[in-house]
Amino acid sequence: MALREPAWRTFAAELNAAMQEERGTGERAATYLLSPYGARMNRVLLAGTLSSPETIGKDPAQPFWRARLVDPTGTISVTAGAFQPRAMAQLQSVQGPRTAMVVGKVHLYRGNDGTAYISVRAESLRTIDELTLRALYADALSQSFDRLELVGRLATDPNLPDDRFDGAPTAWVRAARDSVRRYPTVDRAGYRAALKGVLEVVEGTHAVLPPPAPTPTHVRITSSEPPAAAPRAAPSAEERAHESAFLDVLDELVDNSSDGYADLKELVQRLAEHGLSAEMAEELLDRLQEDGVVEEPIVGRLRRA
Repeated sequence: MALREPAWRTFAAELNAAMQEERGTGERAATYLLSPYGARMNRVLLAGTLSSPETIGKDPAQPFWRARLVDPTGTISVTAGAFQPRAMAQLQSVQGPRTAMVVGKVHLYRGNDGTAYISVRAESLRTIDELTLRALYADALSQSFDRLELVGRLATDPNLPDDRFDGAPTAWVRAARDSVRRYPTVDRAGYRAALKGVLEVVEGTHAVLPPPAPTPTHVRITSSEPPAAAPRAAPSAEERAHESAFLDVLDELVDNSSDGYADLKELVQRLAEHGLSAEMAEELLDRLQEDGVVEEPIVGRLRRA
């Protein structure tokens, strides 16, 4: 079992098509976006051309920044605010257009008129060179085509058992089944065609830096709106104690490290000595990141924000 939510390798067109929102089980369960193409996303990794950011919002005490990331399939908004200070500083430093990689959590906003607006709340981002961009695109293409194949097989025969998928990750098979069930009429061939533009970039036959689009695409929702998520309950005394233990171990690892970061795997191992399971450690990390207490500027490397 993964220690935390994986960052799905995907593209703007898939995110913009993900209109179905899900919430996991448990008191502090994560929220997911289910796409028509076999991804069940909480965190994502995207790459493309990132524009210069603009500040939005009216409260100067709570700054909030937004930029546009363009890949060959479309445009997605990337945001960062005061609760993501590291990501906000990284976003503010971009003088676009620049090729960049972004890791963050997906967010779906629904307007009263049924319009959907999807964005990615950055956890970390950095500018990259052309070679790295092509490598990231190649990885995301491979995963996208594999997931589309799963969805296609299940669309043809929804009763196929899990052991017929040749070792595909369980999370992929589950997401593919849900995609077929919840998007029965989506034109998946159109998404395959959109991926050809990515393949041209990987092969070097298409420009790496497409011009940023003026505005993100808005999508009309035709499905029914799910009930609003309940407000997050305040942590109990026991949960506060677990948070304290988490931060104590984190601080100790940071103090004893050579680079000022705590290794995530070592942190989880040490927390197990305090009676905290890997699942509990993952929940604590997600909560503390959302509260702006802990950050992960480098994948697998943590510190206080």
